[in-house]
Amino acid sequence: MDTKNVITITEFCQHYDIPESFIITLSEYELVEISTESETPCIYVTEIKSIEKLIRFHFELDINIEGIDAISNLLNKVERLQEDVKSLNNKLRFYKEGD
Repeated sequence: MDTKNVITITEFCQHYDIPESFIITLSEYELVEISTESETPCIYVTEIKSIEKLIRFHFELDINIEGIDAISNLLNKVERLQEDVKSLNNKLRFYKEGD
């Protein structure tokens, strides 16, 4: 197992003091990708920041999984729209400089 890229769900959940079932449920809603390394379920280290956000939604703000799914989808759409606006602004700036 390449420990630089993944962490076991058990270790992660022990560190954050959350049930493993929470991560499994997030995976069922396709909010987290679980990989299996040597028959051990793991999460990618690159996903830790987003999982921390989902943990705060659920355990601190008391938002259910369905609500987390909706919020996550909306935040992803907002992020994509912001990227589109940035790209369009760059194109507009390019054409304005050409005048």
